[in-house]
Formats: sequence, C-alpha cells, structure tokens
Amino acid sequence: MMNSTVFASLCGSAQPLVARSTIQRHPITVSLAGTPIHATYSKSILVGGSRSLRLQPCRASSAPEEYTQPEESPAVASSASIGPRDDDVLPDSLSDALVAAADATCLAVDRGCERSIVEILLPEFWDPLSGPVYAEEGDQQRFWKLTRRFIDNVVANRPDAKLRAVYPDAGVAAMLRNQWSDADFSISSLNDRTPVDDSDEIIVIAAPDPPTLDSLMKISRALNPGQALIMFNPRLASGDVGVGLNIRRLRESFLKDFATTYSLRPVGDVGSVFRRYPGLWQVFVQDPELPGRYKLAAEKASRPGGEDLDLIIMNALGMSGSADGNDDGSNEPGFVNKIKLTISSLQRFMRSLSQ
Repeated sequence: MMNSTVFASLCGSAQPLVARSTIQRHPITVSLAGTPIHATYSKSILVGGSRSLRLQPCRASSAPEEYTQPEESPAVASSASIGPRDDDVLPDSLSDALVAAADATCLAVDRGCERSIVEILLPEFWDPLSGPVYAEEGDQQRFWKLTRRFIDNVVANRPDAKLRAVYPDAGVAAMLRNQWSDADFSISSLNDRTPVDDSDEIIVIAAPDPPTLDSLMKISRALNPGQALIMFNPRLASGDVGVGLNIRRLRESFLKDFATTYSLRPVGDVGSVFRRYPGLWQVFVQDPELPGRYKLAAEKASRPGGEDLDLIIMNALGMSGSADGNDDGSNEPGFVNKIKLTISSLQRFMRSLSQ
C-alpha cells in the first residue's frame, strides 16, 4: 500500500495527506516475556482500510483503562446516511465524462446503432448557439485535445477496430496529424476529396458546424452497413446562421437517424440535461438541502426542450412566487434569488469538470 507521504509527493504536495476515517479501538491485555502489556486494537475505516496494534507498558497492578467509543462526526454520519442518489450518474470530472461517453457510445454501436451523437459542452469554451468560444490563448488547442481524449477512449474500447477522426478543415487536420504522430487512429478533414475510407469501422467527426452539413450528409450516405458514424459536439443549428425552411427540414431529416448516446449540457444557465445510453433523458437542478449535490427533476424518453424544459426546472425550484419574495409575503428566496443561486451552483459544477 502506498503511504500518504509518497502519495502526496506524487500529487505535488509537500505535506503528508491526512485521511479522514472512523476509528474503533478495543482494549486487550497480552503477555510479553512474562510482563503484562496493555494494548489497544485499533481499526481504521478508510479507503483501503488498515489495522494497527499499539502496545504500551502497563503500570503495576493497574487494570486496562476503560475506553469510550468516540462519536461519529456529523459529516461522516451524514455522508453515510445519504446512500445511493440519482445524481451519482453525473461525472465527477471531465475524464470521467469522456470515459463514460466512450463506453456508452461503444455499447450503442455493439447494439446496432450506427449513427451517434456525443455532447460534452463545457461553458468555458462552448456556446450552444455560436459554437466554440476561444476566449483565452490555447483554448482552441485545448478543445482539440478534448476530442483526442474521447477518441483515445473509444480506441481503448475497440483496440482492434480501424478508427478515423475527421476535423472541420484541412489546416486543423494537418496540424493535429503532425502533433499526434503517436495516435492510434487516422486523421482527415471534411475538405478532403475522400475524408473516409471504406475500411474505416468507426468514424468520429469533431465539432461539425452548419456549413459542413452538406459534407456530413455525403459521408453518411456513402457509408457501408457496419460503419459507425459518431458526431462529437456537433453544432448544426446556430442562432447566428440564417437558414431557410428547406435547410432546417434537411437538417432535421439528417439528424433523426442519430441517437444521442451521451449528453452533458447546461440549458438556459438554470439547469442541466443529462443522458447516458441506454438510459432516459434526465433533468437535474441544485439540491437546496445538500450543497454540491443535484436533484433529479424529471426523466423523459426524449430530450426535453422549450417550454417543457422551462416548466420542469421552474417546478423543481418551486418558482411560483414573485421576483423579490413569495406570494404569501414570507421572506423566503423568490424567483430572482433562486435563479442566481442555481446559476452559481451549476456553473461551479460544469467548470469543475474541466479542472
């Protein structure tokens, strides 16, 4: 077992880690070379639990001291009493989300789903309407690395499959091909004459946008049975791109053949919609009784949106009062305050995934 000092040094900390535990001690008496020795058997309950035997010389003719079991701390007792929760399905980190997304998508492929969508939309560099947002230097590279981590997880699930990653333009594809010479997958762009080969078994298209819709449809139509197409963080509907009714219908017709196998997406800054194949769509909001945890507001067979989603979130947060207070005149937080609290909590959760 790795001791706490070594583990701390690997984590970049100069101080030994102090594990939180629940300790049970049991006094016993043993004999060592004819000398009575009082001992305390200590059982520490923690991650990778340990046991220790502490020996202390006994005072002449003294009896073992009576030991009183310490009370369990409120935090430990509260944590232990929570048990399984609905929000346990939410990822603890970005790495967890990427692994879960790859697992769910590969499961769907195994079950015959040849068109999949994966959405892991972090508000720091992604806007649901305008798409990628690279506010800081290096954000674009960070986003491409995000796609690499997802694809690597797919490769880990299917090490014998031939996999191809397709990026929006030739410049990005050439740059990544040069940087990722160790990649276990092929790299091409939507601008290539033949972006996909007949021998490719899994094709991941990274962040396709509205101008690439025609290329996407051509690729999809040209695929053979058994070839799986995955769109990672697609943005085919955009508020800043004017499209006619025919284009919208064409897009909807194209997308109806796709199943969303993993989605972690903030909606309206006041809620989060989640799905992991083969589960239902779930809407989560902050749990007011347990800071840092989230309450399941609804489960749906299809993605909730529009007024239906607004109603789910408002009902879950009890938003029936006025802006400054409730209708009954009480001083409980009203609509505006609840909105602010929920936005703050959800933003912390989504940002924590990218740490």
